Amino acid sequence: MKDSLMPPIYKLVAARHGRFFVNSNDTYVGNSMQHYGEWSEPEIALFEQVVRPGDTVLEAGANMGSHTVWLSKHVGQEGAVYAFEPARHTFQLLCANLVANDCLNVTALQQALGAQEQDLDFPLLDPRQPWNFGGASMKKQWTTAYERVKATTVDDLATGRLDFVKADVEGFELELLAGAARSIAQHRPVVYLEINTAEVRDGAVRLLEQQGYSCWYYVTPMYSPDNWLGNPNDIFNDYSFDMLCVPADRFEVSGLSRATVGDDVVSYLPNQIKWATQAWQHARIVRLS
Repeated sequence: MKDSLMPPIYKLVAARHGRFFVNSNDTYVGNSMQHYGEWSEPEIALFEQVVRPGDTVLEAGANMGSHTVWLSKHVGQEGAVYAFEPARHTFQLLCANLVANDCLNVTALQQALGAQEQDLDFPLLDPRQPWNFGGASMKKQWTTAYERVKATTVDDLATGRLDFVKADVEGFELELLAGAARSIAQHRPVVYLEINTAEVRDGAVRLLEQQGYSCWYYVTPMYSPDNWLGNPNDIFNDYSFDMLCVPADRFEVSGLSRATVGDDVVSYLPNQIKWATQAWQHARIVRLS
């Protein structure tokens, strides 16, 4: 009887890009979907400039699918999305949201992406407790509860084409890139990475510049004043730090700040990140070929 009095864990909300089941205890993505009807919409504004109908997209760290659904609709039935989410309860939400929005062109996998195929211990967060569920990481010890998940590589996926890679894997980005070397060389996809540490930034820039890529900062607020629900309150006062990496012979980028190894455009201090980048609204991506 006591359990029946507990508030529901999951809610169905209407949002800018569809209908979404959210975990009411999720302090970031779920919270944003409930308060604003969207999550990190400035990122989608960038994706609109590089992702085309018919593209094949790989999303690592798909979370509950707030961006996966948009990617699915944008590439259309001639395109394909491979969505990886290793956290079990978050993966269940992802699958529910793909069903709720008729995303038939998405292959969802409860797996991690790394440098090699192996089994890993991944945090098992209690969905009944407040967490930033998208922050679950193999790099940080958040909990004493873990479960084994399979890790594979982008190269092992062996897609016939690969046009766009989006990776928000909480510090595991360099491992993902190491396992994607053949795919990047063959398909030359646009790569979009979260860069929360100098190590990830510098390692990604080194690796991708060797492949003829240029890398650009994309720093965006988690709150948008023109959010879908028209909510005027910024409940986050926080930013996302990401990097757009493009084959320099195929794309021209303007309006963004170039990322280089060890630069001070973005400075990673012990307890904060400082930045002096161009505003995300200025980003212009032109496809040359």
